[in-house]
This record gives sequence, structure tokens and C-alpha cells, in this order.
Amino acid sequence: MIKSVISIVLFFGSIFFLTSSFQIQHAPLNPTGTYEYDKGDNGNGIIKVKNIGKDKFKVSIFVVGGGPSHNMGEFMEDLKLKNGVMIYKSGECELKFIFSEKAVKVIQPGWDCGFGMGVMADGYYKKTSSKVPDMEDPY
Repeated sequence: MIKSVISIVLFFGSIFFLTSSFQIQHAPLNPTGTYEYDKGDNGNGIIKVKNIGKDKFKVSIFVVGGGPSHNMGEFMEDLKLKNGVMIYKSGECELKFIFSEKAVKVIQPGWDCGFGMGVMADGYYKKTSSKVPDMEDPY
């Protein structure tokens, strides 16, 4: 009886050890890089992200609205990354950045972010580069 109990304990112990040693370790998300969207005549945009500290990033956006006016909007702020999300809120302006390995989705619920008439930053931006971007030039 005691041998059976010891065998069972050893069996489950070895199963636990094997499964715990083969768990996949995920690296933290690094959003550094350049993201773009192009909607042709309906506008385009570029987002640049650069790491500036622990979970802190400089984020710039340059967006151009559709015709006929092609108004523009720019934004550059330092934001914190938490669980793949960055949030900017100032007054009536709110921008939420949801990052994945290959893209960023921007949600802008209102219009008051200081962009040109009819210009919003929201949309799905595909990652086009993982290199550290030049933050001096927003384009």
C-alpha cells in the first residue's frame, strides 16, 4: 500500500515537473517601431513609437484626412504601456492604443484632439518596421 502511494506521488510529481518546465514563456510586447495605414483618397496615417524608459514610450501620430480638404493632425506624447495598451486623455481628447505584434488599433471616441476639421486618428495601423524611429520628423 505504501509503495502504491509513493508511486502515485512520484508519478504526479514528475508530470507536474514536465508540464511546468515546458510552458511557453512569452516575451513582453515591445511596440517600438513604425505603423501605417493608407485609405487612398480617404486619408492616411503614420504612428511612430520609441521606448524611452521602463514601460514608457514616446508616441507620435501624423494623420491626413480625406478629400477634398485633406486636413491634417499631429500628436506627440509620452505614454505608459500596460498590458499592451496605452491611453492618452486630456480634456475632451482621448486616444486608446491597443498593440499587437503586427499592428496597433487606435480608438478615438470624440473629435476634440486638436486635429484638423474632420480628421481622426482612429483606425487600424499595420506595423511596417520594428526599427527605432526618428521622432524628430513626424512623417
